[in-house]
Amino acid sequence: MKVEPNIPGVSKEEALALLRYMADHSDHHAEELRETVPALGEKAAAALGEAIALLQQSAAKIRQAIAETEA
Repeated sequence: MKVEPNIPGVSKEEALALLRYMADHSDHHAEELRETVPALGEKAAAALGEAIALLQQSAAKIRQAIAETEA
């Protein structure tokens, strides 16, 4: 699937920098969520575990896109 940029005037380098930031930011939020788990109940912890996994998967997919763009 070809994705066209929707932000006029953004260079490939700027887009890649933004993607790197987004991947790092997702990792950061996953870590913040992980730190909250001990203070919550079992049901909340299970839901947060899923959210953490999704954030980590998102960051991995973003990094995959970066790698494929740079290849």
